[in-house]
Amino acid sequence: MPPTAPASPTSAATIISLWTATPTKETGREQTSTPEAIFTPASTASETPTPENCTNDLKYLTDLTVPDGSPVNPGEKIDKQWLVQNSGTCNWDDNYRLKLVTGFQPLGAETAQLLFPARADNQVTIQIFFMAPTISGVYRSAWQAYDPNGLPFGETIYIEIVVP
Repeated sequence: MPPTAPASPTSAATIISLWTATPTKETGREQTSTPEAIFTPASTASETPTPENCTNDLKYLTDLTVPDGSPVNPGEKIDKQWLVQNSGTCNWDDNYRLKLVTGFQPLGAETAQLLFPARADNQVTIQIFFMAPTISGVYRSAWQAYDPNGLPFGETIYIEIVVP
């Protein structure tokens, strides 16, 4: 019997983070604690080496949960998910990160999370669990993918919620 080529399962990941908001005494504004990132692969595909001279790109496809502008109750637990595509030619490994770049952020510091595995031209679900602030307002944050050299790439993805 001739040998068969191994199946190439689609690589997908779930990236989970949790942060909670608490008001500060000085300003009455919200500040947060650092998210805890948990990575759960959706498949157990073996790693494929990244081609030399590859390009990095991330394409936003859709919000799977909590569309931007969604009203949420104060202190509500939220499960935010985006579907994105690794639209570059590099495979994302454990040296790739998703970083909070602007907006609602913990104590003014960047938050970094793992962004892998995602083979080139495959989709990945990014998931973040967090708690809505307890003070009313519109809260928005922007997240950006970074390569192993710390260079940003791809489209920025957003969370925007409205707390009444």
